[in-house]
Amino acid sequence: MGLLAAAGAWASAPVAVYPSGSSVPENLLRIEIRLQVPLRAPLDMAHVKLLDRAGQVIEGAFLDLPLPSADGRRLSILLHPARVKSGVGANLALGRALQAGAAVTLVIDDPAIGPAVSKSWQVTGFDGRRPLPSRWTVISPAAGTRQPLLVRLHSPLSVSSEALIAVKRANGRRLPGRGLLMDGETTWRFTPAQPWQSGAHVLVAHPDLETPEGNRPCAPFEAVEASQIDCDDGFEMVFDVRRR
Repeated sequence: MGLLAAAGAWASAPVAVYPSGSSVPENLLRIEIRLQVPLRAPLDMAHVKLLDRAGQVIEGAFLDLPLPSADGRRLSILLHPARVKSGVGANLALGRALQAGAAVTLVIDDPAIGPAVSKSWQVTGFDGRRPLPSRWTVISPAAGTRQPLLVRLHSPLSVSSEALIAVKRANGRRLPGRGLLMDGETTWRFTPAQPWQSGAHVLVAHPDLETPEGNRPCAPFEAVEASQIDCDDGFEMVFDVRRR
């Protein structure tokens, strides 16, 4: 299968590629892969390519070090950090692999993950925004139901951050349930294991939240000095669940 022909395999392949939206900023750092079954062998980066609009390979786009999860079902692929970060050697010499206004396609045709897959994005301008949980909007569910809690985020998160957001009761106990990122990773949806109880609940965000550009609440990827903001305790927001 040719590189561009691999795009047809995307819809049916048991692989999900993130960011899941149609666009990424030029300073994208992390692409994440999720598989229905564990990797059969380590991913060979020779089979991972980034193509430009003409179908030509963008050379030197990736760091040759894929990062698998312990269970083999998740994988992070890094665009070369030295090309992404402003003002350092490779960035000055080569520029970023992604350029605003371009269209790019990721193609992975390694047999280790099964059928070839691809994902295309339009490249937008630089995005230096940090996750700011204080700006999130909580849409509370109704008590007595298992209606999902929706949290609208001010900008996309890395999909791996979905496990760094949680809900606890006023007594401090974590509420069992499932949280996931959706809508291009701009909404966190939490479905409780049991119906909601009336009263106060707390949304909790871990300080290691990260955007696909590598920005954390207290550590922007472009920062040259350590942050002066103390984020060791993360963020908490109280919201009420009521009967309707």
